[in-house]
Amino acid sequence: MSFPPPFFALKFFFVFATLIMSSVAAGKLAIVTGANKGIGYEIAKGLAANGCTTILACRNAQLGEAAAREMQSEGLDVSFRLLDVGDRASIAAFAECVKNDLGGKIDVLVNNAAIAFKGSDPTPFARQAAPTLAVNFFGTVALTNALLPFLQMSPAPRVVNVASESGHLSILKSKEKVKIFTAPDLSEERLVELMLNFQSDVEAGTHATSGWPSSCYGMSKLGLIAYTKILAREQPSMLVHACCPGYVQTDMSSHQGNKRPDEGAQTPIMLALHDEEDELRPSGQFWSSEHVIDW
Repeated sequence: MSFPPPFFALKFFFVFATLIMSSVAAGKLAIVTGANKGIGYEIAKGLAANGCTTILACRNAQLGEAAAREMQSEGLDVSFRLLDVGDRASIAAFAECVKNDLGGKIDVLVNNAAIAFKGSDPTPFARQAAPTLAVNFFGTVALTNALLPFLQMSPAPRVVNVASESGHLSILKSKEKVKIFTAPDLSEERLVELMLNFQSDVEAGTHATSGWPSSCYGMSKLGLIAYTKILAREQPSMLVHACCPGYVQTDMSSHQGNKRPDEGAQTPIMLALHDEEDELRPSGQFWSSEHVIDW
């Protein structure tokens, strides 16, 4: 009896695994924010390649439409919808679009859209907190809450929040603040209050003496991870996770890093589509390189 050479056996395995994942994802609607470039683009492409009808939700219509056309030219089931995560009116309009134009039910939401001020940016630090949190935290929370009714219509909804190890608890300079953010009964209302306190302290120049970090981006991602845990606790029927894609070569990193965007997209795609749900529980964890890591 003869066996295929190892290369062909391995190739067959990956083809078979892809077919299995595609069959699991078939018929699912996925939404990826900030999907016109970088990690978001690769996440959207990966979800569509595995059978999801995928919505590229972006604030730049020209770039979003161009990204959708490029994926469509490869035979992928994607389309563009306008969404500015930092604008509450835009979030409301997008939710109406989901309800009226997209059938209502959402199976996968990947919150990828984010902004970061670079070191060379002339904007004073005191003025960086509000716009950073408006998108990375407050807007992402508002969008997720607006879409919860549509996620609840899915038999197996998943939310993936693209965070960062920049949001590790170690950036907090106060043990008391670590205790507050990790409290098992932390509420969304209390978390919002804490993030507003950080913003006001940055604007007043008192953040360091108050035990806050000197990183608006890091703090925005720390808040997002905390929200992930709250949402997982309050929505036990959903799979909700946060993840760090790693140091990825994108515009945000000035194209520095040890990972390509498609490599950075691997963990978010796995969390969105992995067919063995038990392997992704408990919900509310922080992941990197397809493994749970310490927050």
